[in-house]
Amino acid sequence: MSRSMRISRRAVLASLVGLPLGACVAETAGPAPRVPRFREVRVDTGPFAAKGVSNYAAKVGDRLRIAVAAAFAGRLAPGDASAPVLVIEVSEVRLASYVGGASHGVFDRSGGENDDTMVGTLVLLSSKGTAIDRRRHFSSTDAASSGDWRVPDNEDRRLDALCRVYAAWAAREFD
Repeated sequence: MSRSMRISRRAVLASLVGLPLGACVAETAGPAPRVPRFREVRVDTGPFAAKGVSNYAAKVGDRLRIAVAAAFAGRLAPGDASAPVLVIEVSEVRLASYVGGASHGVFDRSGGENDDTMVGTLVLLSSKGTAIDRRRHFSSTDAASSGDWRVPDNEDRRLDALCRVYAAWAAREFD
């Protein structure tokens, strides 16, 4: 095996190290454009509601809007007509049915059964409303990270944590 193959393998393995910690994967052909300020950040849970969970989608939207306000604080310029608009779409939310245990790492084929996940799309609109960038957005958190599962509001705390991670990675995507 040549030396360049070893370096390549190490680079791949090194890039996978952070995945179990709570990650965001954007499927795109290139890096996102750097956007220092947004005129507006919208949350769209319509794709998720279309799956027959409109009440839960509304709850996700409410919680995500709170997280977005915190994640994008200081980057909003509502009076700047030239600033782009970001639409954060949510198409899927999964809260793990089992909280506890441990993930078996990146190569675990169990399907991330201990992770809460949110999937959607980030759509960047120009000041004129045309889509200038569209990328898939995925975030996950450890289901056990929100504390004792026996506490009545555990699922709400898990959803809030997931929304914070999803919003933070959306903001970071355009840094």
